[in-house]
Amino acid sequence: MPLWQDLLRHQGRFGQASEWLFFDAFLRVQALQRLQVACASSAPRVLLAALPGECRKLELLVAALLISRDDLVVKVLAMGQPVDELMLVCEKTRPQALIVYSNHSHGHDLPSRLNRLAMTLECPLFLAGAASDLAEKDLAGSSVGCLGNDGRLMQRRLQQFLSGRLDT
Repeated sequence: MPLWQDLLRHQGRFGQASEWLFFDAFLRVQALQRLQVACASSAPRVLLAALPGECRKLELLVAALLISRDDLVVKVLAMGQPVDELMLVCEKTRPQALIVYSNHSHGHDLPSRLNRLAMTLECPLFLAGAASDLAEKDLAGSSVGCLGNDGRLMQRRLQQFLSGRLDT
């Protein structure tokens, strides 16, 4: 998404913000269409939620596309989904896993927040995005798995975690 990121960073001149908004809307529609086709499948589901205010909608949708496979559907939760209520969502939908996504660095409170959340869930909890790479050492050996920030790596690690071939 280099062009999208460049347009996002360089919105200072007249018309550049509109250019980015059109491009962003176009890409979001394309990503949503692909995800909706996949959601019609009866394959097992995982939920993907953004930490509130920590990524843009398109980044979350692209992450879902990169993580999903023919035999695994990724359901994207609404932006702004309260982290404290993810337990309720998982209780109702019974996903195979919950993935929390963030592109920001965090203080030392993120691992403890995620560990508390993991204790309330009946499914595995994973962290993806740039925050995953940054928090990997702090989460090593915990009940939260780190999927990384690269699309292929996220998909491979998730598959390994779910099949029991990789430990947190």
